[in-house]
Amino acid sequence: MSRRAWAWGVPAAVAVLTALGSFYATSTPRYALYRLGAAMQRHDVASAERYFDVERIADRATEAIVADYLARQPEPTTAAESAGRQLAASMAKRRVRPQVVTRVRLEIRRSVERAGIQATALVLPVGAVAVFRAFEVSSAGPDVWVTYLDPAQGPVRFRMSRQADRGWQISEFDPEWVRRRAQEEPARIR
Repeated sequence: MSRRAWAWGVPAAVAVLTALGSFYATSTPRYALYRLGAAMQRHDVASAERYFDVERIADRATEAIVADYLARQPEPTTAAESAGRQLAASMAKRRVRPQVVTRVRLEIRRSVERAGIQATALVLPVGAVAVFRAFEVSSAGPDVWVTYLDPAQGPVRFRMSRQADRGWQISEFDPEWVRRRAQEEPARIR
């Protein structure tokens, strides 16, 4: 190979590999977490909210709350009681879900507004190195489960899902974590 080929080929190959590496890195869940942490540090609520699928989080959290409530009730002994239990669960989900949506949005706003100032509901590590060190990411089909140790809450685990147009979003919190939070501050069914 001539010197001219090396002189042009090596930098071109490095540029292509760098571009591909950058594209890959910016399409990962860790990058989404990095961007979420940066939005929180800027106290940018609108940007931070883009990393949460509030509707899906509320659906899953509502299911966990209602299931936890029903698990503490006596088991139905007849078919009629079983049907009544299913009806009650359906009604409870419809009543609780709007409150959960409101609560999720409020918690996101609070966490973003208080980031770096005082203890919040969730404290995400900030910075590229912190994101790679602090978060354990494990694949779950097309989604991933992310685990990290929050200074105030202890272990926090949540699911992230790839969105067609927005990269990655948090789409579900671990049902056990939801149950603990619901027991700390119970939702009122109206």
